[in-house]
Amino acid sequence: MKSIENFEIVDSHSHWFSAKVMDEKEFMMASSESWREEELPSLSDRIVSMNSWRPFYLMLRNYMKKLLGENFIDERNRRIKDDPVNYIKFLMEDAKIRAFVIDEGFGKKEQEIPVKYRLLFRIETIINENLFSLPFDKAIEVFEETLRSKIKEENYAGFKSIIAYRTGLKIICDENLARNDFLDEEREWFGRKAKGFRDYLFCKTMEIAKELDVPFQVHTGAGDRDIKLELSRPSYLTDLVRKYEGKLVLVHAGFPFHRESAWMSYLFPSVYLDLSQIFPFATTAGRDVLREVLQIAPANKVMYGSDAFEIPEIAWISAKLFRKYIISIVEEMENEEIIDEKDSSMIIKMIAEDNAAKLYGV
Repeated sequence: MKSIENFEIVDSHSHWFSAKVMDEKEFMMASSESWREEELPSLSDRIVSMNSWRPFYLMLRNYMKKLLGENFIDERNRRIKDDPVNYIKFLMEDAKIRAFVIDEGFGKKEQEIPVKYRLLFRIETIINENLFSLPFDKAIEVFEETLRSKIKEENYAGFKSIIAYRTGLKIICDENLARNDFLDEEREWFGRKAKGFRDYLFCKTMEIAKELDVPFQVHTGAGDRDIKLELSRPSYLTDLVRKYEGKLVLVHAGFPFHRESAWMSYLFPSVYLDLSQIFPFATTAGRDVLREVLQIAPANKVMYGSDAFEIPEIAWISAKLFRKYIISIVEEMENEEIIDEKDSSMIIKMIAEDNAAKLYGV
């Protein structure tokens, strides 16, 4: 196994991040998906306390001490002041990350990322009041034209949807329902609810992704504080993917419903999954999830990802954790006589790099 410990990694699901000087509390909170202090001032002490005791942050702090020394914040800030992009490069080289697939719908680009990357277009960024201000047929036309332009003219690698954060994954493809809901004024925190219309645009995206032969990432399972977890189970998409001939990627493997995603990837040629967010935020659960996914999912349908955001250390520690756990899992599979040593090398390379490179063109 030692001969393959130095494999390269393609991070198939990430967001924009940058290297900035921070004190330790700022660094800790930048790695969190929870409420921020300013969002709930009356609970600020509780927010800081719970984040300081998150298993993920305890792990991140220990990894950083091994990399930069006991006073890792001071050393981190010194390197960033000297050259922030070179600091990111240092982390990427240490973790052997050679490329990213970035959902640009979250955060913004503030610094160059010194490795290759491809962008995904998040469809919800145009499902807004500008679209609702148009007649229904014109709104559909603008939506479709925008998606095609992103691929054909702007070289995006594919699409992404966070409909699980909006109206959930119980999606109905019905034009009449879409027309009716398009006129509904009911609102939620994100704007016009319009479930039938949002569902219809999701289905249109599936059609266009298939037409253009690009992948379509769909958030499934757990997320940050705005997720509608009860409506995010991957199995809700079963009818949609049963005969779909495109490539649908179940982001985060639907964790904690990852067994559903694994089974769907086994049954349906169109279904893929990535392991982002599980690596690194679920810490040792990453090993358990990877084990359970590989009990059933075809290895050529599984991809590594981190869900990194805001700071580069999330991408770095995620890759380090994944490298450790995938090697231990394939060794277990060898011991159980599920695979042989040759299979181990191929499976690691597929999940770490090749599947994403093929799907997204990185």
